[in-house]
Amino acid sequence: MAHLSEGFTAELRAVLAAEALSAQRYTYFAQVAEIEGHTEVAQHFTDLAASVACAAHGHLDVLRDATVEGTGPDIGETALNLASSVADALQDAGETYPRLTAAAHAEGQVDIASWLTTLAALKKSHVTKLDALLSELTGAAAATATATTAPVSGGTDD
Repeated sequence: MAHLSEGFTAELRAVLAAEALSAQRYTYFAQVAEIEGHTEVAQHFTDLAASVACAAHGHLDVLRDATVEGTGPDIGETALNLASSVADALQDAGETYPRLTAAAHAEGQVDIASWLTTLAALKKSHVTKLDALLSELTGAAAATATATTAPVSGGTDD
């Protein structure tokens, strides 16, 4: 197991986030190109998305296998992955999306606020599903209480 500094780990997480964003953007661009009838372009975007996702998975492998001074892992075995995902979804549903919704309302963006409220509800349903899976896997009655103490990776679980 490699020992990584907090700074290097933060940089690696930033690169992971950028790769994940690129994969999502390329997937979206492929769908747009397909709808517009640009099949060849759509295929190239799809191939790029797969390539970038592979790089992101490599970053996750490094983070999984690394130790960082003063922190525990937030990815690894399935139970830990579920607990980490519950913690992320709880943060998104309880903090991130409500904050964005309030900002959208403050700017008079009612439709965007409505969309963000829908996403918060979706995250809450993710928490319920993931928590049930964690409870089933570990036999724990209160998986959410355990999951809320897991380190948050700072991403979404979509």
